Amino acid sequence: MRLLRMNTPESVQTPRVGMVAVVRKRRALVTSVHEFQTRSGEVSRLVGVEYLDADGNREDQLLWEREPISEVIEPRSLPNVETNSPMPLADFDAVLHAARWQALAPFVHASDDAQSIPLPIASPLFGAIQVDDYQLKPLVRALNMPRVSLLLADDVGLGKSIEAGLILSELIRRRRIRRMLILCPAWLRHQWKEEMKSKFNLGFDIVDRAETHALRKRLGMDANPWRTFQRAIASYHYLKQPDVLEQFEAVCQTLREGAATLPFDLLIVDEAHNVMPSNLGEDSALSKAITRIARYFEHKLFLTATPHNGYTQCFSGLLEQLDPVRAGTTRSRPVHQEGRTNQG
Repeated sequence: MRLLRMNTPESVQTPRVGMVAVVRKRRALVTSVHEFQTRSGEVSRLVGVEYLDADGNREDQLLWEREPISEVIEPRSLPNVETNSPMPLADFDAVLHAARWQALAPFVHASDDAQSIPLPIASPLFGAIQVDDYQLKPLVRALNMPRVSLLLADDVGLGKSIEAGLILSELIRRRRIRRMLILCPAWLRHQWKEEMKSKFNLGFDIVDRAETHALRKRLGMDANPWRTFQRAIASYHYLKQPDVLEQFEAVCQTLREGAATLPFDLLIVDEAHNVMPSNLGEDSALSKAITRIARYFEHKLFLTATPHNGYTQCFSGLLEQLDPVRAGTTRSRPVHQEGRTNQG
């Protein structure tokens, strides 16, 4: 059994803004330090950190005196060569190759047109993937959009998840997104998590009943997974349940108060034909749930190999869920136009 030793007054190193700290086995940049006095008269610090590892842009706030023993590195300080062992050769090669790719990234343009403005892209260079040319087209299209709203309708096996991962990874590197949600059938949750980790080095948390109960055991009964996890994967059949949907919207309302932006940044819906509105009669509970939550997201990606089921009313409704501004009037067309093909 391993005992976790907390910081003691003698062992606490004073953090300052701009310093690098090793906390929770991750390197992080100290972005803010707020001191306050506890009821016992002791001085505590609420420290904001931004992790520097390759797992995307993730920030955190820590009670410094309650954290396990951590290390604070002075700015521009060099490692102690007398006490620290040399870096393993494999790690040094990995750092060297990463630096070379980083230096090469600004020279890779999304367009060969001499008249266009060069648009550097980095996500294909940092992913463990073999990218085909056609998989870069959605990425370039997304980067040229101020608000990403794309329906990726490639055939089965052509790599729609890779295209979505490229867009997601690039937007993270450009600091355009932070909070994101991937919705898919339940049997695809672990596959999405494994692909994002193995191919793009992005960590996601699966949200379900078991994880919610485990989270509340750790943090208390008021803990809400939609607030705690900035990158979440969930089944849309789980999210449509009334109590879960209520928890999600409660977080959205809280994050929206006093903010100029939407609560969440990116929504990815896999197998999006399952959430398509109905042709006749009332929409399904799943379709209604997606319509309700979609308005809380700045960017949206829908993935499906069968976007059109033969009914224009269903297809236009799917486009309205994706982009209600540009497709908001399509569902008002008469029912007798269902047999026509949408050329928009």
